[in-house]
Amino acid sequence: MNRTIAGFLLGLLCVITLAHPRAQGTSDPWYALQPKPQNVDEPKVFTGTFQIQLPKNWNLAPGHTGTIFSVVERTKKWETGGLITLEHQRLLAPLEPSMIATAGERFLKDVQEREASGKQFAVAVKTGALGPIILIQYDRPGVSGSDDHVAQYSIPIGLVLYRLICIAPKASVEKYRPMFAHVAASFQPVKAGSK
Repeated sequence: MNRTIAGFLLGLLCVITLAHPRAQGTSDPWYALQPKPQNVDEPKVFTGTFQIQLPKNWNLAPGHTGTIFSVVERTKKWETGGLITLEHQRLLAPLEPSMIATAGERFLKDVQEREASGKQFAVAVKTGALGPIILIQYDRPGVSGSDDHVAQYSIPIGLVLYRLICIAPKASVEKYRPMFAHVAASFQPVKAGSK
């Protein structure tokens, strides 16, 4: 094989490996699949359009209108745990990659208006297998009297914007972060004709 072609193929493989969350291991603490996940179920298909891996032994609750589902961690009585919910909304036009940064700032302003008591807001664009993903993070007062940490992943796919919202007590967010990162990276559309 020609050295130029071999070099090109090796470079292409490196780019694909770095861009794909399944190959990242734990390189991105907020968006990466766990190398050997033991605390997640097999991928579940929802509404026939996407699949996602969810934490084992968390309680699944149905959604309504814009919410597809929620899962909440089983905890001791009156103990605060983790929550993951998935929402969706129709877009008038697909979000082009060149529009992602502007959309991220707009989404951040919307969240700041809704979460008036929130603080330490941050927005970042992550590279996912399906394209750019907007991650908004912030802290807010929780129901237990201490702060919660919120990580909201906005995942545009065609004319649908999915929002995966992950919430955990701020004091123990490092315990939940690998799970949230894995769940977000496991989200993917179901290919036509498969379930």
